[in-house]
Amino acid sequence: MAGRFYIYLFLLLLSCQYSSAQYSRQLLLAEEYFDKNMHYTTLDMLEKMDVNKLSKADKAFRSYLLACGYTYVGHEDKAFEYYLKSKAQYKEADSMDKAMDINIDIAYLISAQDYNKNNYLKYIEEYQQYVTKQKDTIKIAKGYCNMAVWMLDNNENERSRDYYLKALKFAEERNNIDLLARIYHNVAVVYNERLQKPDSALYYLKKDREIVNSSGTVDDLCSNYINVASSYHHKQDYDKAIEYLHLAESLPIQKYTLRTKQYIYEFLAGNYQMKGDIKNAYKYLVLNKQFADSLKSEEQNIAINDIQTKYKTKEKELENQLLRSDNATNRILIYTFTGLLAASLVIGFLVFKNAKRKEKILKQEKLIEQQKLEKALKEYELQSIDLMLEGQEKERQRIANDLHDNLGSMLAALKLNFENLKIRKNELREEENRLYQKTDELIEEAYQKVRRMAHAKNAGVFASEGIIPALKKLAEKISVPGKLSIEVNAFGFDERLENKMEIAIFRMVQELSTNIIKHSGATEASVQLTNHDDNINIIIEDNGVGMDTNIIGKADGMGLDSIKKKTEQLGGTFTIDSKKGKGTTIIIDLPI
Repeated sequence: MAGRFYIYLFLLLLSCQYSSAQYSRQLLLAEEYFDKNMHYTTLDMLEKMDVNKLSKADKAFRSYLLACGYTYVGHEDKAFEYYLKSKAQYKEADSMDKAMDINIDIAYLISAQDYNKNNYLKYIEEYQQYVTKQKDTIKIAKGYCNMAVWMLDNNENERSRDYYLKALKFAEERNNIDLLARIYHNVAVVYNERLQKPDSALYYLKKDREIVNSSGTVDDLCSNYINVASSYHHKQDYDKAIEYLHLAESLPIQKYTLRTKQYIYEFLAGNYQMKGDIKNAYKYLVLNKQFADSLKSEEQNIAINDIQTKYKTKEKELENQLLRSDNATNRILIYTFTGLLAASLVIGFLVFKNAKRKEKILKQEKLIEQQKLEKALKEYELQSIDLMLEGQEKERQRIANDLHDNLGSMLAALKLNFENLKIRKNELREEENRLYQKTDELIEEAYQKVRRMAHAKNAGVFASEGIIPALKKLAEKISVPGKLSIEVNAFGFDERLENKMEIAIFRMVQELSTNIIKHSGATEASVQLTNHDDNINIIIEDNGVGMDTNIIGKADGMGLDSIKKKTEQLGGTFTIDSKKGKGTTIIIDLPI
């Protein structure tokens, strides 16, 4: 119930922890301002800082502070941009530890978005690979904790638990009390809310409480009581659940007070309802509503209190002036004071009246920022795909050169030597002649295959022929008589396309054809390409078993997801039409 909130709180505690004596005094002062919630003031100070006068380490730390600041104020797209910049700058400053730690901040930033479902696993994996090589057991444990959260986000609950237990071994090995308590707490949440094993959850919550009682905070104890109550709720022992919720309610917690109280009252109402105690269920439902309203109006109250504070300060100043002034001046000051009071009350009324409208605007701005972050992540992933494809093309060219220069020449020399040996051999018996003939044929076949491979250019698109002949040859090679027939039809390809476009189309069709062979079970497939009005339309159909279009997996090679992203990068569209047992149709439209 409250499990996800507390697990993410653990991730947050791993973030924004980089202050050190190696940084300039101005940057350390900015970090102190962030701690005092002076976010906009600090961001303005950091943006105006003269970057040219900073050392490499200071530049990296400045970018990191900007990322943290923009996270605080809800500008996630800028935060993501500065995290990546800080990571690169730390690498340049030979601070790989800090560069890798930023991966956890990026993972937290992405995972906290309600509208953004981008995969942040790669950042956690990069972090985990690095700390494993460094043999830093505490950081390895923290990395496993983050892997556990990712698994939980993707509903892989057993794997989430397993990663927490892996982390637990490292934390126990180093006897890191604070980390042990948090792992006990989080693995208990997984057992409670995802695996429905409340007894296992109670076992780990007991261990967590032993640490909290000796060295934890009141807030930690409150969290423990709430999750113990959740365990008993799952065991249908509602009296015990209510007992622990009242214990949590009685604690003088310091953080998230309104939110936590609201949750406790909501949970109490639910347990009383399950007991059939409607009177108490209604009582705590009303309290829950009151605290929910208080939470919404907290920001309004802060604004009004700020006005009142300014008003009281001004009032005190006016009183001091009145004591030192004559009667005429006193009357002027009284009028001034009255005017200020009236203005303050009007401002307070306007702040209160417009609070709901501002709240709606803030939500819209939040959604826009999340969309910007998603766009930045998408552009970053597309750049990665381009680099991958470029690397593949270079590797294929290298292999072709090696085949031509090395293996091809060796086979040619072998064939020549074999023919000389055959000529010099006299009075061969018939059986030996057949053996020589067969060996000669095999060498010739191997040589011709290597030669054809070596002369294939542009990743399968022959320079002298173009995309359509290359695709037809591909279809001819992978068709299996009696099992799978693949037909290629093309219209409007009177002229060659740009080389980069031909390579992209060939790779897409090649990957999709491979998927048909591997996964579809089809006996017939067709590839139709149409070049019309500066637009290329590609339709790939098969009569196979079909697929679930809600789950696009990633196979070897480019993968359907990567093909879709590459299509979007080229300004096109990618559509899949498939049903179980009724084959698959994939349509790709690309502008020229």
